Amino acid sequence: MTKFLSEEWLEQCKKYMHEKLDPEKDLKNVTTSLLGVVEHIPPDDSTMNFYLNIDHGHLIDFIVSSGDSYEKEATFVITGSYGTFRSILKGEINMTIALLKNRLKLKGNKINALRLMKPLDGVITSLREVTDEFEG
Repeated sequence: MTKFLSEEWLEQCKKYMHEKLDPEKDLKNVTTSLLGVVEHIPPDDSTMNFYLNIDHGHLIDFIVSSGDSYEKEATFVITGSYGTFRSILKGEINMTIALLKNRLKLKGNKINALRLMKPLDGVITSLREVTDEFEG
């Protein structure tokens, strides 16, 4: 079992992205950085972050950290509850729909973020493929 946001999850996600995602075909040679702020993580209502940096479709950096602060600057910051991120990774809701319905809050240009959703589907799929355990 690979628990969402664990070190094992991080390593398996990196491995999956490097081995199974084609920079051109799957990620459309996208260049962006994203900070995901996951709030209200059970059981102690904590906050964790994951930072993802992709350059021309290649994964450059993927980090998980805990707490309310983060060191990396990102083009986009997406903030949401643990439940929303869990629903996205379980395939119950699409990330674009979550943004449009304000279940996720976005810092950054919303039009540009929505343009990137299709190329980032490959990343979301890889996160979904290796995530099979959640809190609560």
